[in-house]
Amino acid sequence: MNEEIIGKLFDLFKEEYGSTAANAVSLFDGQRDLLSFVMGMGRALEQRLFDALGTGYQGPTLAVEGASYEFKEHRSCEVHGLFGKVRLRRAYYVGGKGHTHFPLDCQLSLEGHTPGLQYFKALFTGQNAYGEALAQFHRIFRPDGQDLISMRKTLDMDYELGAGLEGLRQQEIRNVYQEDRPIRKAAPIEGSMVVSIDATKVREKLGEKRTRGGRKKYTMGFKDVKVATVSRVRWDAGRGEARCEDTSYVCAQEEADEFFQRIWVEMQRRGVDPESQPLVFIGDGAEWIWNRVKDLRNTKSIEILDFYHAADYLSKTCKELYGEETPDYWAHYPRWTKLLWRGKATVVIEELTQMLAAAPTDERRKALRLAIGYLKDHLPRMDYPRYRRMRLPIGSGTVESACKNVIGGRMKLGGMTWSPRGADGMAQIRASLQSGRFESDFRTLLAA
Repeated sequence: MNEEIIGKLFDLFKEEYGSTAANAVSLFDGQRDLLSFVMGMGRALEQRLFDALGTGYQGPTLAVEGASYEFKEHRSCEVHGLFGKVRLRRAYYVGGKGHTHFPLDCQLSLEGHTPGLQYFKALFTGQNAYGEALAQFHRIFRPDGQDLISMRKTLDMDYELGAGLEGLRQQEIRNVYQEDRPIRKAAPIEGSMVVSIDATKVREKLGEKRTRGGRKKYTMGFKDVKVATVSRVRWDAGRGEARCEDTSYVCAQEEADEFFQRIWVEMQRRGVDPESQPLVFIGDGAEWIWNRVKDLRNTKSIEILDFYHAADYLSKTCKELYGEETPDYWAHYPRWTKLLWRGKATVVIEELTQMLAAAPTDERRKALRLAIGYLKDHLPRMDYPRYRRMRLPIGSGTVESACKNVIGGRMKLGGMTWSPRGADGMAQIRASLQSGRFESDFRTLLAA
């Protein structure tokens, strides 16, 4: 910025606040004063920006979607801007049957707030609980305590944004599945592309009814949020293991078939050529995952059962058979886990089968049958020595971390209960933010 302008602005700042910084406390106070000064200036400049846009007047008459409208007058309103409220003077048109039209509102996508406010506010609410996020936003953009945004307004903006992001994702699905249109690539992955799939639960209001006193009473429960990650692979020579990095996320509350369409769209976005490049699918033992992975596979695909989930399954089986932390538990669980690590799941199956033949109770026989069935079902996905030689990951920690951090870190904090609309919207905001494409998604929404 021009040094002369900076000098004049600093002189104005000194006139209003002074400029003494004798110690750390006074320096801190001065910086806070500077923030108030800059934000106040931003509010005045933002008003000038909107003044320069004009009123949206388009002549005495205009046609909107085939209907004719006549200019009536200019009307003023206030909307929430990034730095405070902005006053607009807009051309007001009236059509048949009392329909009204404000060209400037349509041109700028104004719904009581400006795009800049919605974007930057969502950077706060998409990371922290609403009360804390709104307080943080106000401390920075409203340091004078004026024109504060209400919680209701904040929620409405996120509902609108979340629905818009979900609309983008659905349009992408239609582009791929119905119109055969390519998805624009983002951080394309060459070589092996890893797809991990899981689900986590979020507490929601599943229904409501009115009490005799007229109050709303909600039925609380938990709904699955399905989560998938798409990553590139990096070999960590120091640790001697494969690591997933440059990860993008998809999240949704929907049926599994619909969710797998969403995954395929993300694979199209990230993969150089998902039809032919090596694909690695990692998940736990959930049938809803493995029954549908075949829809995403190609001839170079590899399916891997998360080793740590398999080990945990054997741990639970040992607890059912022998009790927790017993000598028999420690005699079997570590050895079976080592056999899995060495790719010898068939040896474990043989031992379990022999134990089944001699099992004295129905309870033990049930536990053994379930463990044998689990291992047999996933045997083709448990060649862990081969996967390590190929320098591929053998754990689904990436998607488990996503369940914990992308969803849980925002949507499962203490005492949180979501409306279905709020949960759907926030899941899309979180996926967009954590995938590093929130700004590009937001710009696409504005241009739609």
